[in-house]
Amino acid sequence: MAGTGEQSMRKQSGMSFVGFIIVAILVALAAITFFKVVPAYVEYFSVKSTLKILVRDHASEPPSAIRESYNRHANISNIEAVKAQDLVIVQTGGRTTISTSYEKVVPLVANVSLLFDFDAEAASGSTE
Repeated sequence: MAGTGEQSMRKQSGMSFVGFIIVAILVALAAITFFKVVPAYVEYFSVKSTLKILVRDHASEPPSAIRESYNRHANISNIEAVKAQDLVIVQTGGRTTISTSYEKVVPLVANVSLLFDFDAEAASGSTE
């Protein structure tokens, strides 16, 4: 009698097929969201970097020259969300501040989209 009923009654543990499908769908949705959101942030950090370069190299120049230089940098960095006319350039007391605010809509699936609101600023003489 040893071992006839006791060994065959072990309960299996693990994930069911339905559970696996649900987890796979969640992982796929997270991956899709990640890969669609990353380019928006890459562009935002490119804008911030470009503004810092402009303030560092062109702070004493007139706004038209700064915008012209921005166009060159934006073309090289593939920045499409912010145009030169979107830059707010303030020059007072020997200090130059360049800023911009913009929104980026990232379509996810069908009619579902994410809206990002970005602000970037760089000022001459700042330690950032």
